Order: sequence, then C-alpha cells, then structure tokens
Amino acid sequence: MAFHSWADRPFEARDRLRTLLSRHYRLEQFDLFFAPSLHVARILLSQLFLRQEQMRNQTRYATHYPVTELHVLPAVPLMAGNINFIAHVELPHGRVRSLLTCQQQGVVDVSESFASVLHEEVIAQAGLFVARLDHHADLPGGLVLVALRTADFSTLVRSELRLFEQGLPLNAPVLAALGRVREPDWRLYNHARVEAIALNAPVLLASSHTPGMPFASFSLPQTLLATLSPASDLEIGLQQGYLLVRASQRGGARRQTNLTPQILSRVQALFSPGGKSEKRE
Repeated sequence: MAFHSWADRPFEARDRLRTLLSRHYRLEQFDLFFAPSLHVARILLSQLFLRQEQMRNQTRYATHYPVTELHVLPAVPLMAGNINFIAHVELPHGRVRSLLTCQQQGVVDVSESFASVLHEEVIAQAGLFVARLDHHADLPGGLVLVALRTADFSTLVRSELRLFEQGLPLNAPVLAALGRVREPDWRLYNHARVEAIALNAPVLLASSHTPGMPFASFSLPQTLLATLSPASDLEIGLQQGYLLVRASQRGGARRQTNLTPQILSRVQALFSPGGKSEKRE
C-alpha cells in the first residue's frame, strides 16, 4: 500500500500531509487541521468556540487566562453553541458571495473555491475556512480541511482544536491523500473557468452562475431535467430545478483556461436528439 511506512505513525502522517498542503496551496499563514466530514468539522468548531466564549465570560470574575489568550475573531457568530457554515460559492445558482459577508455570518465553506480560480482570493481574505479536498484539489474523499489564520487565533484555541483532531479516525483518508499526492498525474488546481452561456436551440436557456466559475449552472423545469441521465460531470437537481455542468482543467496555480466553448457544446449535446443519455466518465 502507498505510504505503508506511515501506517503505524498516524500523527506523523497527518503532519506530513499538513506540510505538503501548506506548501502546495500557499497556506503558510494558516494552521491546518483535518476532519472526516463537514458535519464533524462543524461540531468541533462549535464546541471549540462555545468553550472559548464560556472562558471569556469567566474572566469577568477571575483572571485564570489573559484576555489575549482567549481571543476569537469577532466575525465568527456563535448561536447557542452552533456555528453556521456559509458557502463562498452558493449552489445551485453558482453565485460568489463576498468573503467578508460570509465571515460575518459564520464560518466560510470554500469547498467550491479552494484550489480553483478563486484560490488566491480565499487565502488572501479568509481568516477561518473549511474545505472538502475531494472537489477541486482532486484528493480522495473523507477528508475536510480546517484552516485558521495563525495571527488571528490564540495558541490556546489552536492547541485545543489540535487535541480534538487527534481523537478523530483519519488514518485511512490521510494515507490515501498522501498516496494521491505522490501520483505523477496529480495536478494541484482546477483552473477551468466558464463564462456566461446562452442558448436559443435546441432549447432556450441562460446560465445563472457568476462568470468565471469552473462550472455552468442553469435553472430548468423538472420536465426537461427528467429527460437527462446522470454523468460524472453533471449534477441534476430535479426537485430544486437546476442543472450544474462541471468543467475541469488540471494544472498550476496561476493559470486559467476558458472552457466555455466545451461546456456550451456539452449542453447543446445534452438537449439534442440522441444526446440525453450521453455520459462522460
């Protein structure tokens, strides 16, 4: 098995993956943590910030902790022990929210922007974010990245989160990610971009996504969506009435590749006679 030497040293494997991700994705200003899912990450962060809030309240009556050691970003709202995850790229419509606005409402989820054409914006502006690594980073599933900008959070906050992380079952996904990073065909970024799309034939439709995203999104009636078959590059929201067509072009950090013509052709083929069952693997 790839990275068999790490199998008996899980904490070293996590640290190795942290180092690789930090270097590859320019995350040197962040402290990195892992979780097996967004759900678990939300629980961990909610518990962490609830504890910190409780300790900050205690300092009104005692001085066990310096105020500087209890610093938490004021832009991370905590309601009854729960933190909301706010998507940087709102699906299914594909609209990009301001990172400042996201952080005023909760913890920003950058799963649809990390390792994409929006990556530089994320690392420049986000103070705390979560991201699934099986999206644009092209790493195996079962691994979510939690990143805290080191200068914005105290040592106490980051140490407690590290303790929480150590109790999570992450060995298998971490080893799988380390193995994927070593594969010669792995490329760090999805630098595809898709501009606005409008079609008059074979059907009348216009995209709803923010131009420049690595996908195109369309609002469509259920009757039309029901004629489509699943495919690896399609997300069909029958009940919500949307079609998402993903674009992928793997490569380096600062490149952008306009795949609008290819996505336009793909959409045309979907609604052309004989094209409804077409699949792309």
